Amino acid sequence: MNKEFKICQNCKKEFRIEPEDFLFYEKIKVPPPTFCPECRMVRRMNFRNERTLYKSKCIMCGKNIFSAYPEKSPLLVYCHDCWWSDKWSPLNYGTDYDFSKSFFQQFKNLMARVPRPGLSYTNTVGSEYLNYAVNVKSSYLVFGSHDLENVSYAKTAAHSKDSIDITTTLWSESCYETVDCAKCFAVLFSRYAENSQDDYFLFDCRNCSNCFSCTNLRNKNYHIFNQPYTKEEYQLAPDWIQNCFTKKLAR
Repeated sequence: MNKEFKICQNCKKEFRIEPEDFLFYEKIKVPPPTFCPECRMVRRMNFRNERTLYKSKCIMCGKNIFSAYPEKSPLLVYCHDCWWSDKWSPLNYGTDYDFSKSFFQQFKNLMARVPRPGLSYTNTVGSEYLNYAVNVKSSYLVFGSHDLENVSYAKTAAHSKDSIDITTTLWSESCYETVDCAKCFAVLFSRYAENSQDDYFLFDCRNCSNCFSCTNLRNKNYHIFNQPYTKEEYQLAPDWIQNCFTKKLAR
């Protein structure tokens, strides 16, 4: 069996199907794909709506809720309290598998019958606008994160507090616009920073403090654009730099 080239029905780009792919499709008895790998990935990821919230209603108690599913969705959506309550039993929705029918069609029918929570979260206080979150307090628009307090606009963050606009930021505090950072304090506009404090515009820095617009530094203090300064020289830096360090992160 030879590889085959097809045109994606969605994006109209050419993609390739390898011989081993055909063997796998034959094994599980499904036809070859008509979408390219990238479009198939997008379609699979759409299964989990993490960051788009809708106003909806719980179909059990009728309460207005925020949900990952629009109100017109045919799915059965419960509010958080109803879904976790004893007012219904998931055992009532069990069904036998019919080997003469398509698995995917049976799975689709099951998904349409079984109630689901509008949002997925556990142990949250004062935080309504979130999804896939655990142990979150007084936070806003938090997704795929856990153990946060006073955090807004966060994605895949954990063990952090008093921060805004953070992504994949761990064990940090008083940070703003950080990505892939860990164990940082008062670090702003930075990526791949770790064990650092009072820094701006870092990229791939470790164990740094009082540094501005630096890259690839290790165990450094008082650097501007990767150039070293004494503490006294640093304190005499141009006003526009010095102001960046003296401003507090406003909440």
